[in-house]
Amino acid sequence: MVYIRFFRRIRLSRRFSLNISKNGVSLTFFNKIVRITLGRHGIRFSTGLKGSGLSITEYVKYKK
Repeated sequence: MVYIRFFRRIRLSRRFSLNISKNGVSLTFFNKIVRITLGRHGIRFSTGLKGSGLSITEYVKYKK
């Protein structure tokens, strides 16, 4: 079975990017400590220690 994956990240500014895929669009804000992604299903908070391989991600769904 063949799967086709499409993903494009457009850097809007130093701290914002627009992520486009075949499933939708999301907006990401990032700095040295945390990355916050706003998608169509919820908000994802990610942080990690660079170079260590340790990271943590929390996902919060939007309320209906």
